[in-house]
Amino acid sequence: MRFSAALSEPLPGGADAGWDGGQAMAAITVEDERTRLTVGGPDEEAICRQGETREAPRRWKDLVDEVYDRSFTGWGVDSDSHGVTWRLPPLESGEHCELPVVAAWAPVEDESANTWYAVMPSPTVLLQHVAARARLR
Repeated sequence: MRFSAALSEPLPGGADAGWDGGQAMAAITVEDERTRLTVGGPDEEAICRQGETREAPRRWKDLVDEVYDRSFTGWGVDSDSHGVTWRLPPLESGEHCELPVVAAWAPVEDESANTWYAVMPSPTVLLQHVAARARLR
């Protein structure tokens, strides 16, 4: 399975984009003089850890060694300044995986708006927020 989140090419005039991942997240951020946009989701280690929380097949937690040896793995996260692509390990019959890819944007001048932190939540956290909002209606 392959999923991608990509920005248009070429970027609008005055915009600059680049890798913004780390701490279990694969992300890119694009910014111009007015707006900052971050798009991100789990990196390979986070995908493996999702096997422990049942957000992915339990057996995926044992794939963590493959994260560091790309010579034999057929899955992983790739990026460039225009997007991120997730190639997931194969699913077997009856298995599921939650792959949250989140986009967050804010005005550049708003120093309190951190788009990087906004795209970090796990699928479980995101679903809890959605369920809580649904109960409020």
